[in-house]
Amino acid sequence: MPERTHPAVTVIIPARNEERYIEACVRSCLAQHVEGGVEVVVADGRSHDRTRELAERSGARVIDNEAQTIPAGLNKALDAAAGTFVIRFDAHALMPPGYIDACLEALKAPQVVNAGGWRKVESSGPWGRAVAGALASRAGVGNRRIWVQPEPAQAPLSVDTVPLGAWRSETLRAAAGWDEELLANEDFELNHRLRERGGTILFDPRIWSIYRPRESAGAVASQYWRYGWWKAAMLARNPASIKPRQLAPVALLTVVVGSFFSRDARLALVVYGAGLVVVTVRARSGWRVAPTLATMHLAWGAGFVAGLFRVGRRSRALSAKSRASATG
Repeated sequence: MPERTHPAVTVIIPARNEERYIEACVRSCLAQHVEGGVEVVVADGRSHDRTRELAERSGARVIDNEAQTIPAGLNKALDAAAGTFVIRFDAHALMPPGYIDACLEALKAPQVVNAGGWRKVESSGPWGRAVAGALASRAGVGNRRIWVQPEPAQAPLSVDTVPLGAWRSETLRAAAGWDEELLANEDFELNHRLRERGGTILFDPRIWSIYRPRESAGAVASQYWRYGWWKAAMLARNPASIKPRQLAPVALLTVVVGSFFSRDARLALVVYGAGLVVVTVRARSGWRVAPTLATMHLAWGAGFVAGLFRVGRRSRALSAKSRASATG
């Protein structure tokens, strides 16, 4: 058997049932011209479709992700990575030419431990276009900077987190990779740990990728419920990482519930609806932007509250078990 070469860069991609996107994704990664070469490692979460076959056919090395979760797949791929640098990518994304070069350039500064950039949303249907409009609006959930093309003269910024990411492999391994107990927000949690160690997370406008959004309201609701649920779990570990804007969907959920009992809450709900209309008109992505934003806000808020209740129940259960052990 020939000896395996050691490429300069390993692109790691967690995937499950992504036959629609995986082939184009892998090919866009392998099309990068990088001195030292590029390998792609796909961690397949036991897909029921042709994800594994298409990834291998496109040139990726596919490994099994028995846990079928994103952080477990990332760690499996990290273990298998041979590159000096590791770049996380998603099956729903495409790399434009020069993506990896821009990442490596950003990592030349010794204090930079992770670098990423912005994302251009490309959709194939009306709901996907609505997601693009919602993400780029000031009313969207999360960091709007990620979804808006920067001005040409914008300089790189030190930030809390970036999408996807690029690291020196030794940095990731020293940090023990991603927390496998967090099934979402695992990237924010990792970046929080890296910043606590004194590293800089760099948003570099030269780094950008193409994102393929969910194409139905139901899929968006499921996605943002999961984000909210696991944000609660992450904040239980790192309370200091919470941002005031992250509480806005919870406040909206409170207003919705309160509207059944309070005139003021109903008035606030009317103002919220009017605000969504204004945002929708400005977004120019069709009427679906308003229900998409409302879905994002309410699903995230509901998931976050449900996640907090779960964290509270677990904490009480552990306390009861501890007291029982102490008195036993």
